[in-house]
Amino acid sequence: MRTLGEIARFVDGELRGDPSVQVTRVTHPGLVESTEDLALVLSPNAVSFLHTGRIQNAVIPAEVGDLQVPIANQIIVKRPRLVLALLMQLFERPAFVEPGIHPSAVVDQSARLGSDVRIGPQCWVGPGSVLGDGTRLVAHVSIGAEVRVGQNCLLHAGVRVGDRCRLGNRVIVQPNAVIGGDGFAFVTPERGSVESVRETGEVQAFNTDIVRINSIGNVAIEDDVEIGANACIDRGTLGETRIGKGTKLDNLVQVGHNVTVGENCLIVAQVGLGGSSRVGDRAVVGGQAGLPDHLSVGSDAVVHAQAGITNHVPERSVVIGAPAQPKRAFLEREVHLKRLPGMYKTIKALQQRLERLEARLAGDDEHLKAGEPG
Repeated sequence: MRTLGEIARFVDGELRGDPSVQVTRVTHPGLVESTEDLALVLSPNAVSFLHTGRIQNAVIPAEVGDLQVPIANQIIVKRPRLVLALLMQLFERPAFVEPGIHPSAVVDQSARLGSDVRIGPQCWVGPGSVLGDGTRLVAHVSIGAEVRVGQNCLLHAGVRVGDRCRLGNRVIVQPNAVIGGDGFAFVTPERGSVESVRETGEVQAFNTDIVRINSIGNVAIEDDVEIGANACIDRGTLGETRIGKGTKLDNLVQVGHNVTVGENCLIVAQVGLGGSSRVGDRAVVGGQAGLPDHLSVGSDAVVHAQAGITNHVPERSVVIGAPAQPKRAFLEREVHLKRLPGMYKTIKALQQRLERLEARLAGDDEHLKAGEPG
């Protein structure tokens, strides 16, 4: 339970009302049930909820704050979504893991555990691995051999971390993510179909045998990274696959072997980063976009959802479409495409007029020829 005064100070908001009012829950304006609820208005579109008469405490955007709303206690803020993040910290419901090591967990005798490490049911920590202070493994988490996990990390149920991988401090890994699986790397003893297509554009060779290339590198995850559920990050073939500090990966993201992702990137659901590709600092890659092997996305670039990248994306550029192209060029093309039906009708009408004109001219020519002396 928090008071409105405490909340206003924590989110750096302007309190208009009673600072001693107790708040037990933050909720959507349409779900307010009691006088201890704090309604969070994220945009002016939700102002209509403030006139229902049920809400007594509300966080309100600054652009709405000057309106006359019948709310006794208001916290006026400049960036409501940032305030949402802060309030979720203040009213956090952390994942439950009992103190200590669950009796069903298996921890190798050579593993080293920091203070207040919590290990839930059916977890395994392999030989030579180290878990930093305050790290929690919820349940069914597998930590391979010689893994290093930093301080205050949270690994949810079903997470798998392969041998020799490194996780920094405050890393969060959502359920069933896999860090350190083998990369998708194979070779054919002789020239194969893909090579022949690259050279000639046609399938002139065949994959009669496929030989795996083992991945003996690792994965390095820097501080404050978050990895979504069922994401897969492959280990490097010889070196490392690296995810930079503060980067956030959504659910079902695939990161291939030897990939480097910079700091503070946002990689949205179902993105595929091909082997040895690179993503610069602070880049945003939208859902289902694809980055082929060995290509790069520059720092501060924005790649729209489902973009099919075929070339390097420059820094601070915005690309969209498949194949991906600069957003301005894409929008211009879309405008022209929408004009095509009308243009087709115009061309068809002009073609019919031309045909009639040609027929008329041909008829006139015949008449002239008929009138000539023999």
